[in-house]
Amino acid sequence: MKTWWRNLSLAKKLHLPIQLSLLLVLPLAQIWVMHRFEENMLADVRLRAENSATQSFLSLNAMMLSGSITNPELRAAFLGKMAKQQGVTDFHLVRAAAVRNQYGDNVADELLGDALDLAAMSANVSQAEIFHDGKRTLHVSVPFAAGKDSHGTNCLQCHQVPEGTVLGAISLVVDLEAEYRKLSRFGLVLVGGQILLQLLLFLLIGWIIRRVTGSVVELEQAMLEVRESGDFSRRARVRGKDELGHIALAFNGFIAQIEELYRQLASKIQALEKYHDHTEEELRIGSDIMGRITAAYGAPDPAVRIMISPATHYSGDLILTARTPDGHLHVLLADAVGHGLIAAMNLLPLSQVFSAMSKKGFPVSRIAEELNAKIYRLMPADRFVGAALVSVDFRDRVIEVWNGGIPALILIGKDGGVLHEWHSRNLPLGILGEDGFSPEVEAFHYEEDGQLFLFSDGLPEAESPVGEQFGRERIQEVLLRNVPGSRFDSLAQALKRHLQGMPAHDDVSLALVNLSPQNELDGLMCHLSHSGSGETGSRWKLTFRLGEDELKYLDAVPLLTQMVGKIHAAAEYHAALYVILSELFNNALDHGVLKLDSGLKHGAEGFEHYLHLREEGLRALSRASIEIEIEKVMIEGKYGIKIRVQDSGDGFDHAALFAGPGDVPASAQHGRGLALVRGMAYRLEFAGKGNEVVAYYICA
Repeated sequence: MKTWWRNLSLAKKLHLPIQLSLLLVLPLAQIWVMHRFEENMLADVRLRAENSATQSFLSLNAMMLSGSITNPELRAAFLGKMAKQQGVTDFHLVRAAAVRNQYGDNVADELLGDALDLAAMSANVSQAEIFHDGKRTLHVSVPFAAGKDSHGTNCLQCHQVPEGTVLGAISLVVDLEAEYRKLSRFGLVLVGGQILLQLLLFLLIGWIIRRVTGSVVELEQAMLEVRESGDFSRRARVRGKDELGHIALAFNGFIAQIEELYRQLASKIQALEKYHDHTEEELRIGSDIMGRITAAYGAPDPAVRIMISPATHYSGDLILTARTPDGHLHVLLADAVGHGLIAAMNLLPLSQVFSAMSKKGFPVSRIAEELNAKIYRLMPADRFVGAALVSVDFRDRVIEVWNGGIPALILIGKDGGVLHEWHSRNLPLGILGEDGFSPEVEAFHYEEDGQLFLFSDGLPEAESPVGEQFGRERIQEVLLRNVPGSRFDSLAQALKRHLQGMPAHDDVSLALVNLSPQNELDGLMCHLSHSGSGETGSRWKLTFRLGEDELKYLDAVPLLTQMVGKIHAAAEYHAALYVILSELFNNALDHGVLKLDSGLKHGAEGFEHYLHLREEGLRALSRASIEIEIEKVMIEGKYGIKIRVQDSGDGFDHAALFAGPGDVPASAQHGRGLALVRGMAYRLEFAGKGNEVVAYYICA
């Protein structure tokens, strides 16, 4: 019904209510008029009947005064004549009890009266009643009372009654059929007049509405022509200064503005098309450059699977991998605030720093410090970067994590259980300066093989078309119910089903690190070949002495190996020299100077406790030093490197260290680093009380 009404034209919406209102009002008016005419007709008939009754009463008075009323024949003739009046069907005289008592009640032509007569005499007021017994009649009864001057006659001369006593009544019955026929004919005339009036009003109102709405139709036609032709020079005709004229003027002004805006828009569109083409070319080049930068500084590692799904052309997420010289795997997951080109620009300073420092052997804590300083110096205050830095030592089965603003990392065992989670303990990179930044890492020693999952907040916050987030609970449920080989793909497929073909509102990144021994770099656990001709050249020697102040803050091993790597003859053996130097230096610092027990490292929380004690020991360090000497030597006619490390500690029983079968450490819980060095070096020697160690390495 509503749709039908809305689809009607404006003229019909005006015409229909008016005509329906007339169809309702005119019949009601006719009914009211007919009812008023009927009331007036009955009142007129009643008045005529009452006048006739009064004339009859006066005639009876005259007969009474002349004495002729006592003649029954004359009285009967008079009453019969009155009964023959036009329209009168019954006429009779009713005497009251006072008259009957005075003159007797044996008059045959005078009735005692019916209920209406008795009511009229009792109330001394004329009464009237309509009857419908085959035909409609009006019964009127008019009472007459005795009075000294009743129509010029003193009734008390003949009637011995008190003044005001009702003497009787004259009762008439008048036929109404003729009057009602007249009324019906008048009703038919009214109906015909109403129909004629309805037709005239229909035509007149229709003409008026068409005249009024003609401007609206013209305005509609002008709008349709503008829409279909796109010609904004079209104008509506203004017929007057009424509301429709004002609407036409407003429309013309609006179209004029649209015409001007259209000309401006056409110019803007042309400029935007050129800008779009230029931007697309820049996006293509920029995306290619960023892809090359990421590939150059973060080459994929066989131990890591990566998925990055950008929300726009550029991803504000970045995942990089790198290996330290001693085979530790470093992973960086960075999530810049926002997404798109601006977010991607925030990540540019990270790639080179992360790759270079990892390859030089810096720990993730030191890398986090440098990345934070870089972002803090180069980027605005609101352009911070959430990041997670991971270091995996496959040999000692230790994971170190620095988490600043990234969802908690999950370590899943091969049997599907959650082994550990690394929640964010720090603010994102670039918020705090050097003084407020904390590089402390959270370490965990894993006893069994497993898989480490890292992801940006775009993954749990990815919304389905109905606004439901993917959620961390769903992520963990997918990972736990699948076998290790299908967890990564199952999680990616679950996300795809959740999005239902729609893009995520933020960049989504996911990384999987497989924690298995075969992911350690090949070649570091085996002896290197010592055959081949030696290399002659100049002799060189580097000597360093680090006191307690330098030991507290300086990462000496990466710096020393970098210097050695700059020497052409030793550059090829940078990784092996780094392993040897780092193991000897860390052994001197941890056990010689700080006197830490390696047994503390074992257990789920052991390694983190060990690092905590190490940090406390470094902060409280005093009157301690480590001396490092790196020298080019000739070993059995071959070019080699001699590395000597001496600490200020108390030493240890080095003779008992390799007392196990096959010259392996006597305890499997200790000395694995020295065993690695012994396997890589040509010769490993301890001197004095055990606080001095010398390693010889042949570059061949």
